[in-house]
Amino acid sequence: MMYQALCTEFYDADKKFADEDEINFYKKFLKKNDVILEPMCGSGRLLIPFLQQGYTVHGIDNSIAMLKSCKDRAAKLDLHPALFEEAIETMSLPNQYNIILIALGSFQLLYPRSSAFNALQNFKKHLLPKGKLILDMFIPWDALYENNEEEVSEKEVIIPEGIIKHQSHSKANKQEQFYYSESVYTKIINNKIVAEEKEQMHVSWYYRYEMELILEKYGFKNIECREEFFRNENHMIFIAENA
Repeated sequence: MMYQALCTEFYDADKKFADEDEINFYKKFLKKNDVILEPMCGSGRLLIPFLQQGYTVHGIDNSIAMLKSCKDRAAKLDLHPALFEEAIETMSLPNQYNIILIALGSFQLLYPRSSAFNALQNFKKHLLPKGKLILDMFIPWDALYENNEEEVSEKEVIIPEGIIKHQSHSKANKQEQFYYSESVYTKIINNKIVAEEKEQMHVSWYYRYEMELILEKYGFKNIECREEFFRNENHMIFIAENA
């Protein structure tokens, strides 16, 4: 399972809300009267700042904990987003959208690849004619170096009552273009462990021309790829039009 309660608490403390440079990049492709869908919206890191700026954004995620956090964080700002609890591979929403936007490589959490391909077909159904799909993706270049396939990392965030530690062990499969990670989140208050949560995930990656061919195959055209830098990271962003 991914993005349960403790992971959500860690994520909110670690990432909070999208920075201005990230918001400003996406705004280049948006109009104020667009209706936007953010699949894998999580706890509203991007969705809530867009709502604050007057955009109409709906969110969808299959994590109950993330959606609850999104609703609670938005309510504190007197915002009430339309949120759907569904898997994007099988979603069936009552609306079609001008824009579908997935940030920070979240699309790459869809595994196996057949799940990602099902999601692309579903995005096409939920986009208006000439609507745009925007995917922010990355390639884990460090994992591709020789003898660098495995990585162990640890990070902690401060919360009002203590800290949450995140420890992970990842191993890359270079041939099949994914890495698999096992993580443990540990909540510590007054030097005592009060909660622990385990998480497993696969992250796939796609190279530029590979992804362009995939988007074309599933009914998108006028595909553009941009290299951008924000959040102190490189981003490979695809903008594709619903054919």
